[in-house]
Amino acid sequence: MRLRFLLLLVFTALAWTLKAQDYKVLSMESLPLDMTAREHIKQDERGRQCAVFRIATQNITPEQRMGFHFECDWNSFVVERQIVDGQIWVWVSPGLKTLKIKHTTLGQWDLHTSNYAITVEALHTYKIVLQGTATASNTNAITKQFLVFDITPKDAMLTVNGTPWPVIDGIAQKMVDFGTYEYRIEVKDYHAVTGKVDVYDPDNKVTVKKSLAPAFGYLKIEGDRDILSKASVYIDNANGSDALQSPQRLGSGQHEVRVLHPMYQAYQQTVTIKDNETYTLKVNLNANFANVTLKVDADAEIWVNGEKKGIRSWTGNLEAGSYIVECRMKDCKPTRVEKDITADMNGQTLTLPVPQPLTGMLVLNSTPAMAEIYIDGERKGETPMRINKLNVGKHSLRLVKEGYKPLNKSFNIEDGKTLELEEKMEAEAPVVVKPEKPKKEEKLNPEKEKPAKPTAPSVWFATANAAYSLTPQASFGFSVGQVKRFGWFFSAMSNFGFKALQYNYTADANGYVDGEYPYYTGEKCNMRISVMGGAVMKVAGPLYLRAGVGYGQRVKSWYISDGRLVKMSDDSWTGVDVSLGAQVHLKGFVLSLEAVTTSFKDVEAKVGVGYSF
Repeated sequence: MRLRFLLLLVFTALAWTLKAQDYKVLSMESLPLDMTAREHIKQDERGRQCAVFRIATQNITPEQRMGFHFECDWNSFVVERQIVDGQIWVWVSPGLKTLKIKHTTLGQWDLHTSNYAITVEALHTYKIVLQGTATASNTNAITKQFLVFDITPKDAMLTVNGTPWPVIDGIAQKMVDFGTYEYRIEVKDYHAVTGKVDVYDPDNKVTVKKSLAPAFGYLKIEGDRDILSKASVYIDNANGSDALQSPQRLGSGQHEVRVLHPMYQAYQQTVTIKDNETYTLKVNLNANFANVTLKVDADAEIWVNGEKKGIRSWTGNLEAGSYIVECRMKDCKPTRVEKDITADMNGQTLTLPVPQPLTGMLVLNSTPAMAEIYIDGERKGETPMRINKLNVGKHSLRLVKEGYKPLNKSFNIEDGKTLELEEKMEAEAPVVVKPEKPKKEEKLNPEKEKPAKPTAPSVWFATANAAYSLTPQASFGFSVGQVKRFGWFFSAMSNFGFKALQYNYTADANGYVDGEYPYYTGEKCNMRISVMGGAVMKVAGPLYLRAGVGYGQRVKSWYISDGRLVKMSDDSWTGVDVSLGAQVHLKGFVLSLEAVTTSFKDVEAKVGVGYSF
């Protein structure tokens, strides 16, 4: 009985050995530049990162290739086996010394890595070539078959083993070698699909049919249709106004929705879109305007940001913000004010300043002097006289003086100009004047001449100045000078607002720039500079008069929406500064007060305090 059992073992081993002769390991080598093990990382049961054996076959049919399986020595593991592009890929533990290659019909081969001077390392790739014998191969065997993908949606992209396949009308097909293929199907707004497919059937093509699940939903916006019809919708900063008409398709996930309306507060909301669902967003816009009445107590036109609104009064809606409101009337200087409108001003009436008449100056003298002046029938005073403010246009003049015929004439006043009239009146009767006898000149008696009184020394003075104009605008500076009976002074003033000189545009009297009315933000920038010199004259005791002339400049600029500056031409002047005032010297202190005008278009009051020495 024992003899029969031993003979059975011998014959079994001999049969297995004969089968092993149907193939052999032709070669084994390391592939240091191959990234397969690093791109497809796997771990064995002890958590060690695997190496990859890429096993190529020669004279072995695909059916025979499918029959190989692998074992290893006691300290290592075979983690996974795949057939990729006609090769067998095997993931094994690092440090493997013996790989047992087994086949159900072709037998077994023990591959010892030491025979090839190779040490198996983690994340390294090695190539093994198996060569079948003539009896193992079948040159007429079928090794390829069609692989077909039927995909929905039809514009999806397909990659097979990392290689893109062309998809035409939802169909992709190729004749491929037997093996296992990994695929990925993806398209925007759909969930990607990955998988594996085996191709080994020589008689039937392999068809993979996949429909991708939607990764999108819909957004529907509801609210007051009358208000929303004039609103703009932005979804993720892109135009999304179509969502006001019908549900708009959006990718699944979070989206930022903004609704803008010129008369309402901006609405912003984050919405979450779910797969194949419709999200209804109810938008309620809060009013950001006020219905106000603008009123002026004159037949003046009312203009808002360069747009005519009405005469005497206007009622309407204004969005919250700053506005330039003007009142314009013939032969009058327009008034311009800045009004800040807020939503809580609804129903309020705002009274605007009345435009002031344009005026000029009349300087009137007569021969003889002290004639009574009547302008347009109203007594103004006696000649000589300067009338600072007369409305522009035609006026009547009448001069009356006892003993002379009344003088009547008309004259015309122009805006900002001075008219000088020198009138000679005709006497009613001749006036005889007896000539006085000339007095004899008295000879000076040197003995009777009194000695001259000693003269007072000249005084130096310096003051710190502050000025404020009707624009309105404040400026600061200094004055220095020297005076005895007569003297001089020098003065310099500025508000240091030189930013106003960096304007980009110049607006006309109505605020227009090259025929267009920009959007003024309400923020303004003013500049004032004055340099002048003049004379000082002592009047009596500590009182002195002073008058000066020099260079002056006033610039008023407004910011517009793009951050640039616009110079307002009707509120900006460059020209001659003229000053007239007085100063008082008391116990070493100096106090000065004077009026300063730039080209007679603006007036400021200037006060100085300092010392004399």
